[in-house]
Amino acid sequence: MVRATLILFYFLISSADELQQGIDYFNARATNAKGLQAEETNINKAIQVFEKMLKENENTEVAGAYYLKSLNFKGRFVMINITDKKEIFTKAIAIGNKLIKQFPKSGPIRFELISSIGLQAELNGVLKSIQNDVLKQMLYHAQQLIKTDSMYMTGGGWKVLAIINYKTPAIPLILTWPNKEFAKALLKKSLIYFPTSISNNFYFAEALFENNEKLRAKVYFQLVIKLPPRKDYVLEDEFFKMKAKKYLDKLM
Repeated sequence: MVRATLILFYFLISSADELQQGIDYFNARATNAKGLQAEETNINKAIQVFEKMLKENENTEVAGAYYLKSLNFKGRFVMINITDKKEIFTKAIAIGNKLIKQFPKSGPIRFELISSIGLQAELNGVLKSIQNDVLKQMLYHAQQLIKTDSMYMTGGGWKVLAIINYKTPAIPLILTWPNKEFAKALLKKSLIYFPTSISNNFYFAEALFENNEKLRAKVYFQLVIKLPPRKDYVLEDEFFKMKAKKYLDKLM
């Protein structure tokens, strides 16, 4: 009995150490990045750790969420070739769909799954996404995320639902639900709770721009550039700053 207890204790400690090692690699993902191009060493190590933990059913919920985060980061900031990007997002979507069935109330897993689907959709284009029911999937997962964990990632569910509404063109008799005013309302809500979030301000500015409210959009794009990037999400926030600058160039 004592021996069995000691073995279990050692297993739990070892698993926790391995998880932390993977998280440490993930947190170092932007080390030696050049602009928005990340170096692959640390994120590959993180992926290896989390992949091994999933195969061995260790800390599955947390390791699974970090695995998806790592795949999405690699697809966005490491991979250059579009085919390679699609391959990694396809892998993330497949794994994310399995994990969300196990952990339906996990905000991190559902958010990363939505991100994978959205990143893949950006590469494929709106028309193909409509044909493949990708937008329906994103709507469903965004609504579920709002129900189960609306505060995750500074109102991540609201943001996703808003983005779908202002980026998707309304098509009579085929696609009638996209609504830019609804998108603005959702993003206003996220800004009430998280006013200094770079992504919240960027998406609100983009929604204003798409709604031809360009003077107001300019104010929020300028705010995106002024806000300090988060230490744990440097590349992600710098990505929004870069896009904000491009919009401001159009508004000059």
